[in-house]
Amino acid sequence: MYYAAFGLPRDPFIDTADPTYYYETIACASGRRRLAECLISGRGLATVVGPIGVGKTTLCNAVQQDVLAVPSCRAGLILDPTFDGETDFIDAIAASLGIDLAGALERKGAHDLKDRLKRALFESLRDGTQYVLFIDEAQLLPEPLLETLRSMLNYQVDERKLLAVALSGQPELAQHLARHTGLTDRIALWLELEPLAESEAAALLDHRLRIAGFTGARSPFSAEAASTAWRIARGLPRRLTAIARGAMEIASERGSSEVTVADVETARKRVPPDPPSPALTDAGRAEARPLQNSKRSPWAWFAR
Repeated sequence: MYYAAFGLPRDPFIDTADPTYYYETIACASGRRRLAECLISGRGLATVVGPIGVGKTTLCNAVQQDVLAVPSCRAGLILDPTFDGETDFIDAIAASLGIDLAGALERKGAHDLKDRLKRALFESLRDGTQYVLFIDEAQLLPEPLLETLRSMLNYQVDERKLLAVALSGQPELAQHLARHTGLTDRIALWLELEPLAESEAAALLDHRLRIAGFTGARSPFSAEAASTAWRIARGLPRRLTAIARGAMEIASERGSSEVTVADVETARKRVPPDPPSPALTDAGRAEARPLQNSKRSPWAWFAR
């Protein structure tokens, strides 16, 4: 394997949301803390929005660990929310949370299934359980099911919601939610993830190398190589790690333990192009440039 040429026992740039490799910037640390507090305390609906590859799933996986570390919390995860109807959706929610709705499907359908789930949530008050549901790729959630979520956020007692929900998705999710004011009114926390700054990108590469077992005094990536990888990746962590992996493969193929700018430039040809960012509509501006950090209010999505 390519990483063995660098003396590493593990692949530092494996393309999964492994929380072991989670690198926490100052912004991510704040977002993680706020998101965990929102869900654990049962404040209701939290939303995480950002472009493809910015780290939404990785952040939510880290927060899910934080939630599960609290004895009174139970968490569920839905990775694919493309359900055919309300019955399938409610059944999936219950299954992910470990709530047994046996027998409910044999009755009259979605209404009775939702009623059974409601009663199970209220019964959880006896032992103080807080249920937390994570829905990834939430921009794919059919619009009628947003109303189902809205109704579930009405299950509450004076001090908290019985079901806290975290929606994470691409920028289309903001537009999706903007059409449902009854749901947007219930958003307790809004997080809009930004691409990495150049210094953060270099630190992320070093962090992942160290987690994978790198013990050298100097990174295999020169400062210029790391900067070039950040520029080509436009600051997006997933694309950055893919380019870094390709660059290390190329360096190992030529028998070197150092990654050069030329290796990074060649690696870009081994990585599929990302879809253009919604923030960069001019294809010429989008090519090989980092995304610019937005200074607008997160709620500006709803003014569009």
